[in-house]
Amino acid sequence: MVAQLEPDSHRVLRFDAQGHRMGPVGTLAAQAALVWGVIWTMGAIREIIIPPALGTLALLLALGAALLAPRRVIMEFPISLSILGIFTISIASVTWTVDPVATQASVRALIPAMLAIVIVAGLLTLQDLVDALIWAIRIVLVVTVVSLILFPWTRLHVGVESGGVDDYAGWHGLFNHKNNMTEFLVLAIPTILVFHRNGIVKWMTLGVIAVLMVGSTSATGLSAGFFVVVAWVWLTIYHSQQKEDRRNSTLLFLSSVVGALAIVAVALSSIATITSAYGKDTTLSGRTLIWEASIDALMRRPLFGHGFGALFWREGVSPETAEIWRQVGFDASHAHNGALDLALQIGFVGLGIFLVLWVSTLWRGWQAISLQPDLGIWVVCILSANFLMSLSEDTFYGGWLGVFALLKTLLMRRDESLRRPTWREQPDQKWAYR
Repeated sequence: MVAQLEPDSHRVLRFDAQGHRMGPVGTLAAQAALVWGVIWTMGAIREIIIPPALGTLALLLALGAALLAPRRVIMEFPISLSILGIFTISIASVTWTVDPVATQASVRALIPAMLAIVIVAGLLTLQDLVDALIWAIRIVLVVTVVSLILFPWTRLHVGVESGGVDDYAGWHGLFNHKNNMTEFLVLAIPTILVFHRNGIVKWMTLGVIAVLMVGSTSATGLSAGFFVVVAWVWLTIYHSQQKEDRRNSTLLFLSSVVGALAIVAVALSSIATITSAYGKDTTLSGRTLIWEASIDALMRRPLFGHGFGALFWREGVSPETAEIWRQVGFDASHAHNGALDLALQIGFVGLGIFLVLWVSTLWRGWQAISLQPDLGIWVVCILSANFLMSLSEDTFYGGWLGVFALLKTLLMRRDESLRRPTWREQPDQKWAYR
């Protein structure tokens, strides 16, 4: 259908239902792929014994959706060299890993679902994509709450990483750790705040998230949860100032930077008091010991690392993992720092590729605030909270890699492609949140 001009409204109809939009079957397949891909890669049901190959189901659904997509949609699919690079080096690490079994299992379990997320991000409209994300969040919340009610062990942890053996409070549901649960919740908060349309359900959902956050007793999660809400409020104010007067938005930005630096300076000078308030010692529950041992391990293979998922594997422990645990004094689950954990797996080369992906996504998100405020604010909220969590958790890799790739892919798409009407709407309807 050739673009038409309506004489009464002078509005161009850019897309027709057949040639430029995903149909119902393709859309639903892509949405199902995204729901399953997010649940799988973020570890929302990791406590259930499920064959790792089941993550491939998301990729099969995504490929099916791609086959059903109109040619115009496929031709508009954005290609990111940084996304290709980070996935390529992760898969290629199978050839140099120190633990082939661990790396092959990690690649089979996670990479297909992550690739599915990228494919879906290039096919769906923003409306259809966020609808699927919100459904994934709802499903995870329901499963987590039900598991907490039915199974007492989902409300407790064993204090292995701190060197102890006693159970301690910490809700985690079917996630394998409370910090993994709160990482997902931190991803969910800005998604609900920015995109959820139903006011009552929206605030009920946020209420459930808040209860789960408090029940987790995770210092990292609680801090990041509070931070991401503050970031959403600040970015919303910044955008409103930007629309009215750019000088006001610039002043707000500069004053906020100065204030943030002052807060950081005070925090660093009072680190002992802050850690004590969180119930931790100056080693941050052994994290400083883990960092020291991890840096030593990184220096043994600095360029390309030890292999994707090769370290901290608990079945048939490799000599490298055993050496780290010997230095630390207990069986750490990961490096407890995003950049360090990523470099351990794919080296400084992989870290460099990742930084290109992460920084370019943040920059595009910041630029999008003026033109696509919902998308821009959402991206900047997620990445800023992710950076905060990365200081003490491994939030630069694993399931988060799929999130970064999704955000970058969305930001690379043209606005008219991202906002085109869905198959549920008439071709001349303007897409908007309701």
